[in-house]
Amino acid sequence: MKSLLTVCILLSLTLVSFAQENSEYLFDQARAALAQREIQEGITLLKRVYTEEPNNANINFLMGAAFTELSGTEEEAMFHLKKAVQDVDPEYVVGSFQEKSAPIHVYYYLAVAYVKQNKCVQANRAFKAFKKHKDKVSKYYIDEVDRHMQKCPFKEEENGDDWDKLDQLPADYTPIVVVPEPRKPIDSTYLLKRGIVTEKLEYTTNAPLFGVQIGSNIHPSPTSNFSDVKNVDVFIDSLGIIRYVVGHFSYRKQAENLLTSIREKGFTDAYVVNVNNEKKYSNEVISYQNVNLRSGIRGEVEYQVQLGAFEDTIPADMLSLYFKIDGIQEYKREKKTIMAIGPYSSYTTALGKKRGVVMIGIEDAFIVAYNRGKRIPLYEAIHYTGKEEEDQ
Repeated sequence: MKSLLTVCILLSLTLVSFAQENSEYLFDQARAALAQREIQEGITLLKRVYTEEPNNANINFLMGAAFTELSGTEEEAMFHLKKAVQDVDPEYVVGSFQEKSAPIHVYYYLAVAYVKQNKCVQANRAFKAFKKHKDKVSKYYIDEVDRHMQKCPFKEEENGDDWDKLDQLPADYTPIVVVPEPRKPIDSTYLLKRGIVTEKLEYTTNAPLFGVQIGSNIHPSPTSNFSDVKNVDVFIDSLGIIRYVVGHFSYRKQAENLLTSIREKGFTDAYVVNVNNEKKYSNEVISYQNVNLRSGIRGEVEYQVQLGAFEDTIPADMLSLYFKIDGIQEYKREKKTIMAIGPYSSYTTALGKKRGVVMIGIEDAFIVAYNRGKRIPLYEAIHYTGKEEEDQ
């Protein structure tokens, strides 16, 4: 009897492990789809995870945010966001399947969803809840909600009965589950388009090599972002998921000892992996958009508002900008003439300048960031300069 019980326990643990691994795989696929603006595919994948964990605030947040991006799905967005707001954690870990709470940004999407439904009082209250955490979020998101709120006038004395429903779980529903076609593995052309340079890794042994994965993401980030941990390697798997790993140990116990120390540093969702797994860790990321991931961003970051890029002559309609906008400069980059204004030391300043440019008719103007003469990912620049402002 004892032997049979042991077998049953081992079997159940194996099934649970397989289910968790499958859900994590779907979770990573969904995040990759959403990052590439394949919203409907991302939702379809998340629905499959949702059926396993319908009360997981993280899954509900991602589904609510995705539905908010679409039109005609306001009810679905509100359903999931109201479930997600039951468990908000200011210390939310981005990109972690182990994270079960929702981030502060759930209030951002609630405000936007309420504006879409023309429920302006409720939108304003969600906005106020979001602004309570303004020291933990980028000003960009505060400004974006404010922009949405301008479309939605309201009076404070109006009744907002629906707001109380945030404290109540909505009636459940069973989402339609459609199994999508498997995502195709990435190829070198895809990587080059994203500006990712990789190096193929080949180990001298076929035996497992154990490390500790401390995070995953869609976009590569400099390893300097992990300020409390050194010796971080950056890998990209066959589906384009970026994985951050420390260590290459022959014995799992050594990796488990490191895992204990890393979790004490605050990486509570870290776990032991086999870096000799060809599907996930065979390619190391060297640089991203000309930024060496091991050197990261150093020194000053400059923001510019790009007005246009031209291979030949500048169009006549763009020449009229010289009579409307101060500070236009032109420079050569990648065989094109770039027209831009700037530089500016803060993203907030650049954002204000961009809005001014849009108002006079250059609707496709956008912000770019540079560090040491090289263009860098905008979200990394915002993260970096935001940290510097906090330190001052």
